[in-house]
Amino acid sequence: MAVSISEFSKVLGALAEALAAPKTDLNRDASIQRFEFTVELAWKTCKKIMGSSSTAPKEVIREMAQNEYISDVKIWLEAIDKRNLSSHTYKEEIANEVFSFAQKFLASAEALKEVLKNK
Repeated sequence: MAVSISEFSKVLGALAEALAAPKTDLNRDASIQRFEFTVELAWKTCKKIMGSSSTAPKEVIREMAQNEYISDVKIWLEAIDKRNLSSHTYKEEIANEVFSFAQKFLASAEALKEVLKNK
């Protein structure tokens, strides 16, 4: 997966599409996978653009906030936690928790896309 603004925009669009579809177990699982891709590409794309030497996602998230790429650092830090948690989505309760968070997170990711368009 290439790290670029266009790739981030593409996976974000795929996440939005999945979240807009009726919720089924299959769509929930697809949405979680797309959420994972979106979170990964978001911080890696910003890391590349900012020229950050950090390798830890949460440190890059903090740099994103300092550089005004994002306004709500808490939701982004939580996104990293949920992405890490999503490897346990074979548990129904966790899958539903990550899916619900992805719905809440979408607006923050879309706001980042708008910021990145101007970089």
